[in-house]
Amino acid sequence: YTGGGIIHYVRHSRIRAACEMIRESDYNFSQIAERTGFQSIHYFSRTFKQIVGMTPTEYAISVKSMSSPLPISE
Repeated sequence: YTGGGIIHYVRHSRIRAACEMIRESDYNFSQIAERTGFQSIHYFSRTFKQIVGMTPTEYAISVKSMSSPLPISE
């Protein structure tokens, strides 16, 4: 149904949850990795980059830059 196996589905679900936590919480990456079921921060970071196309840090920076108000010129 999803176009992949159960492992593919679970990994993508965990990363989707991690993206949401990065956007909406103040957890650090180690806490997010633990809360989404990854045994190590290294495996979390590698999996995140494979699926999202950027590291968790790059993703967090891109999300924060999108949500910050645009400068208003006078």
